[in-house]
Amino acid sequence: MAWYVEQRQLPDPRVDADVERSCTSKQQYASEDDAHAHALMNGMGDVLYSYECRYCGFWHLTRRPPPR
Repeated sequence: MAWYVEQRQLPDPRVDADVERSCTSKQQYASEDDAHAHALMNGMGDVLYSYECRYCGFWHLTRRPPPR
């Protein structure tokens, strides 16, 4: 996340809102396996999907299925 903030040239409110929604308000996992294991431990393995965040590089969980 720090790299993203340092590298951007001009503030963009749309991107900032996306970062807030997509990244900073979610738990970060070091790998896809860690994220999936966390979902399974909470009984949500069949409801939550993991994805690699384009802003921080960590993995997060979402209810939105991955694109096919």
